[in-house]
Amino acid sequence: MPLSGERTKGQEIHDFAVLTSAALPWMTGPSFISLWHACGLATLGYRVVYVLPWLDEVSQQRLWGETRFVDFDEQVDWLQTELEAFGPYKFPECRPYRARFVAGMGSIVPMEDVYRAAPPARCLIASEPEHLCWYPVTTGRRGIRADKTIGLSMTDYETYIRMSGLPFPNSLARLVSYLHGRALRLRIDLPLSLSPALTLPGITMPVERVTGVMPGYAQVPLVTQETEGIYFLGAFLWEKGLDDLARIAARAKRPIDVIGGGRDEAEFRAFAREEGADLRFFGPNRRFWSDIGRYRVMVNPSRSEILCTATADALVAGRHVILPDCPGNLPYKAYPNAHFYTELEGALEALEYALTTVPVPPIAAREDFDWMSACRRLVHLAGLERRD
Repeated sequence: MPLSGERTKGQEIHDFAVLTSAALPWMTGPSFISLWHACGLATLGYRVVYVLPWLDEVSQQRLWGETRFVDFDEQVDWLQTELEAFGPYKFPECRPYRARFVAGMGSIVPMEDVYRAAPPARCLIASEPEHLCWYPVTTGRRGIRADKTIGLSMTDYETYIRMSGLPFPNSLARLVSYLHGRALRLRIDLPLSLSPALTLPGITMPVERVTGVMPGYAQVPLVTQETEGIYFLGAFLWEKGLDDLARIAARAKRPIDVIGGGRDEAEFRAFAREEGADLRFFGPNRRFWSDIGRYRVMVNPSRSEILCTATADALVAGRHVILPDCPGNLPYKAYPNAHFYTELEGALEALEYALTTVPVPPIAAREDFDWMSACRRLVHLAGLERRD
């Protein structure tokens, strides 16, 4: 509801409060997207507060295998140092909320009411707004201290549940979608989706281009006739199409570098060996733009994405990308360097074409996935454009 003096007494009112379900150094979409929204809006001159999860020692050990940060201030200092490598962007004010990593869910779960913990703001932007409602007692719209709330949904939970091996997966997936839709109806004025792949019952979710890629990808030298490498970058989860990746490598009889890590890595390595796939494993890479120059093609067989950031990275860098034809990849059909398949044989044909053809200069992709332009679109959606 609109801010009032009684509800904000004695507190600074920010222009934007950016809430996120995850934060770096956990390398997941909401971590990058929310940080860039917060920093981009601050760079545009708005007063921004970034509200992110703080994990205790036990959760840090579960997620990263070590205690990365003694306290929240140390994590904020690390984030600020990390941002300096990306460019001259302004770092926002940061505030924590209590959270816990639940290994069985592969997720960070709020341990307090995140919406109530958010400071007053003209506009609240929630990355994964439904996820932020997983705390059992979460305030509704009247309790959120913001003139407007915008929610950016970016995870296809239905697909993950259907592929999880849980009992009654279809019924459970429908129930979760219903609960997520209800959570948004009760809290979010403007729910957004990154692509047509995501729908929730009873919710109208316009598709808006409000994300971009790291500026370093637009500065990578373009592919030449001599550039040959093939890679995959992403989480090592079966839901990401890892079995298809191994089969493509085996049938193409070509090496593929795989960059990342995750829950299913050991099983993925074993499966690749059984298939005879020449996969070369590398760890996660937060600054892959510095290494992408030696690659010509990205193969991304995942069908569980809403709008995969790693795919956009590759297109902005001027690389060919081999993708399954599915709703989450629909926005990428606008770009000539994206090649689609329905069966694995089609993936092999697309790969051979990509290896023998120089990509088209990525002019449109670089314009469409510019982060500052994305942040300006958010400002417009929030109704907070400045009139000089």
